[in-house]
Amino acid sequence: MAAKANTNGQATPTPVTIGSLTDIKVVVPGININLAGVLQSTNHSSRRLAIICHGVLGHKNYLFQPNIANTLAPHMDTFRFDFRGNGDSEGHMGYSNWDDDKADLDAVISHFEGQGYYIYALIGHSRGAISCLNYAATTEHVPMIPYIVSISSRFDMSDVKRKHGPEVMELLEKQGHFDWQARTGGKDITLRVTQQHFDDFLNFDTAAVAHIPSMTNVLLIHGSDDDVVPVKDITSLQSHLSHARTAMRIITNADHNYRKHYNELSQIVGDYFSAEGRKADWTRRILPNWKTWVHAVGGVLNFRTVGDIWIPSKTDGTVSYLRPGIIYRCADISKPTPEGIKVLEALNITDVFDLRSNSETERRGTFEGDYIKRHHTPVFAEVDYSPAQIALRFKMYLGGTEGFAQAYMSMMPNIRNFLPPILEHIVKKKTPFIVHCTAGKDRTGVTCALLQMICGVDEEQIAWEYELTRRCMAIKEEDVNFLKAAIGGESSDAQVRGVLSTNEEYMNRFLEEFHAKYGTITDFLVNELDMTLEDIQAVRDVLLVKIPVPRAAM
Repeated sequence: MAAKANTNGQATPTPVTIGSLTDIKVVVPGININLAGVLQSTNHSSRRLAIICHGVLGHKNYLFQPNIANTLAPHMDTFRFDFRGNGDSEGHMGYSNWDDDKADLDAVISHFEGQGYYIYALIGHSRGAISCLNYAATTEHVPMIPYIVSISSRFDMSDVKRKHGPEVMELLEKQGHFDWQARTGGKDITLRVTQQHFDDFLNFDTAAVAHIPSMTNVLLIHGSDDDVVPVKDITSLQSHLSHARTAMRIITNADHNYRKHYNELSQIVGDYFSAEGRKADWTRRILPNWKTWVHAVGGVLNFRTVGDIWIPSKTDGTVSYLRPGIIYRCADISKPTPEGIKVLEALNITDVFDLRSNSETERRGTFEGDYIKRHHTPVFAEVDYSPAQIALRFKMYLGGTEGFAQAYMSMMPNIRNFLPPILEHIVKKKTPFIVHCTAGKDRTGVTCALLQMICGVDEEQIAWEYELTRRCMAIKEEDVNFLKAAIGGESSDAQVRGVLSTNEEYMNRFLEEFHAKYGTITDFLVNELDMTLEDIQAVRDVLLVKIPVPRAAM
C-alpha cells in the first residue's frame, strides 16, 4: 500500500515580471550537485537579496512564489530555487533530510555573497519555512540575516501522523516503511519513507527557534483554514519567539497553499518589507520607550536618549549594542523645573553641550546646575546669526527636502566648532551628557546622526530616530513668531511650523549629500577633524558594547 500526497505540482501562471529573470545554477560544495534557481533583479544599489524557499514536493515557481518575488522587486532582488531532488535541481529529495536543506541554503547564501549581495531575508513556505527558521536558529553565519518570513511553518512535528492517516501509520509499523507517492513539477514520484526517516522527522527540534537572535525580525504567516498544518502551530512558534521583533499575521479563509489568496499573501510580505512597513514596525517597538523619556524632564521638550540599538557586524560574529543613557538629546534646556533638575541629576548627566548661538542664548537663557556643566559649542559663528543670514538659512528650510539637506550640509564646514568637544568628552570623561539646540531637531539632529554614524547604526534607522521629534510637538509660539519675523512675512503660519518639524526624507537626503561630498564617516573624521583610526575606535569603545555571540539566549 502506498501513501498518496495530494499535491498539485503544476507551476502557476507567473505575473508580469518586474525586472529581469536569470536562470542560475549553484553548486553545493563537497557533493558537487547543482541547484537550479531564478534570480529576479531590478539592480538595487543596496544589493539586498531575499532567498525564497519552497515547501515539500514544491519547486521555484510553485504556488505564490513568483507573486512574492514580483511584490518584493521594488524593494530588493530575490532568488527562488529548487532544493536538491526537487524541480530542476540535481540530487535526491528526502523525507527528513534537514541537514541537506541547511547545506543547500548555505550554498545559495555563499554563492550570492560572493557576488556582492547582502542576504537580507529568508522566506519559506511550509517545510521551507522550517528550514529557514532552523538556519536562523543554528547557523553562525556572519553577518546575521536580519529578516525571516515563515509561511505556514509546522511546529508540532507529531501532527504529521494525522496528515498521513492511520492506515499509513499501521503500514509503517508492520513493514518498517511506506512508499509516498506524489506528483511534483509535472512528474510522478515515489519516495520511500523508512521508520528511521519518520522518526528523524518527528524528532526535529522546532523549539530551537528560541535561539534565533533577538535582533532578527521574524514575520509569521498562517492561513486560518489550513488543514495541513494546524493554525495553532503559529501561536506555538510565536510563544518561542516572544520578543519585540516578531510579528504575526493570520489570513482569513486561506488554506495551506493560499489558493485564491496569492495576492493577499504577497501584499502582506511586500508591505512588511516596504520602507513604510519597516518604519512602522520599528516605531511600534520604540514608541513605548520614547514616551517614557520625552516628558521625563519637567520644563524640557523633546528629551530622549539615543541608544538601545543593536548593530550586527558585517565582518565578524559579533553584535554591538549602542548603550542607552550616555547620549541624551533635547530642545532648549534653559528652564528645567526643580523636579526636572532632579531627574537630570538622577540620570547622572554631568555635561550639557549647547549648540545655540550667543544671540539665542541671550534671548532664551542658559542652564548650568550644581552638578551639571554647560559647554557652549555653537554650530554657527555669531556672524551667521545676522538677520540676513538667519533669513537665508530659514529660506533653505522652506525649500523642503532639498532645502533641509542644503541647510544641514552648511553646518559641516563648522564641524570643528561643535563635534570635537563632544568626542573628547566621550573618550575622556565617559559620563552621560546632553546635546541640544533650540528645538532639538536640526543642529541636534545632525550631531546625533554623526554620533550614530560613528557607531555604525543603520542610516535608515538614524532617519527614523531623527523624525521622532515631530511627535513631541516641541514648537513654541515664540519660535513661530521669531521665524516669521526673520523670514520677513513671506510664508504662512503652516509653512513656518513645517520648518520646525521633521521628516525622515530630510535626514536621508542630507546623508546622501554627506557621503557624496565626504565619503564614509571614517573618511570625514580623518580628513576634516584629523582623527586617527585609533581615535575613532576609542569613541566607539565607550559608546558600544560588543557581544561575541549573537544569540537570543544571552
